[in-house]
Amino acid sequence: MTATAAHDALAEPVHPVPGRWTAALALANGAIWVGWYGPLQILLALQAAEYAPAGMSKESMLAWVTGAGALVSLIANPVFGALSDRTTARWGRRTPWIVTGAAGGAASLLLLATATSFLTMALGWCLVQLTLNAAFAAVTAAVPDRVPRGQRGTVGGWLGAAQILGVVTGAGLATLVGGIAAGYAACAAFALIGVLPYVLRHRVAGHPEVDGERAGGRQPRPRRQPPTAHGLPQRVRQRPPH
Repeated sequence: MTATAAHDALAEPVHPVPGRWTAALALANGAIWVGWYGPLQILLALQAAEYAPAGMSKESMLAWVTGAGALVSLIANPVFGALSDRTTARWGRRTPWIVTGAAGGAASLLLLATATSFLTMALGWCLVQLTLNAAFAAVTAAVPDRVPRGQRGTVGGWLGAAQILGVVTGAGLATLVGGIAAGYAACAAFALIGVLPYVLRHRVAGHPEVDGERAGGRQPRPRRQPPTAHGLPQRVRQRPPH
């Protein structure tokens, strides 16, 4: 790889992305929101009603559990975004975090399905927030990585629509499949499967520092040009749920 090609990972994109790329990214985004909102809308409340300890109302238990998750989300999203900026994997900067985040989120949802106490519910939900925020930060950063400025509004609109569909789908799955464990399993499967079309078909450019070592040239450091900073407006529009 040449030194010129090594700069592509941090260069401002100029070529419009095709509709299939937008559709795959929107599906990945929506799948993550399914993993969040099945529990938030339905499942956590059912668990709180069943397992609230003596002296604590189900409303208080739900508030404490979701509050702990909100704190984890507040920290995890920017941290994982920065880590993905600095990732040097051959799969690209974003793909490892999308894959591990979605897989970890699915596993955490299955763990949360077994929770029967306040502490296990809080731990499980914090793990869900931690892992799915890793995937969400990387998915969001893919927009400034690949989409030219003139197309970002259109792509962002589709991601926003997918987010809403994810909320509705998560609540629907949690309601229709029957039972807490089945609801979590359905949301976990959707969150994991939904990211696969994007990560399998649309590889993100590798890290310039790795490519620069092969080219023998000096490359810009991602700390000085973090793509997730360019994606901040998109992040504001699509805040992870607390």
